Amino acid sequence: MGLSERNLKQTKSYRIMIDSEGIGHIRIIRRINLKTLIEIFKELYLELKKYPDKKPHMKIYISHSIYEEMSDNMKHFHDFAVSCMDGTFELIVIS
Repeated sequence: MGLSERNLKQTKSYRIMIDSEGIGHIRIIRRINLKTLIEIFKELYLELKKYPDKKPHMKIYISHSIYEEMSDNMKHFHDFAVSCMDGTFELIVIS
């Protein structure tokens, strides 16, 4: 695939990157609303779809405290992505 590790976007609230293996990473640093979560997920998903030889694989990292604030939105969104979209989507709650 020939990708090098690269950042797609970085704000005070989140970071989006694709690693050298073509896996997309979203790191949520501060609480974000559901609309923002959907927008950054879409941006990364469409970027990963540019490589038809691999199914999109995304990992969303969120701290335990932020996850507790956003738990309903994160859980429902992750369930939707896993059940309705092509690819692998992991939600990783970090301590």
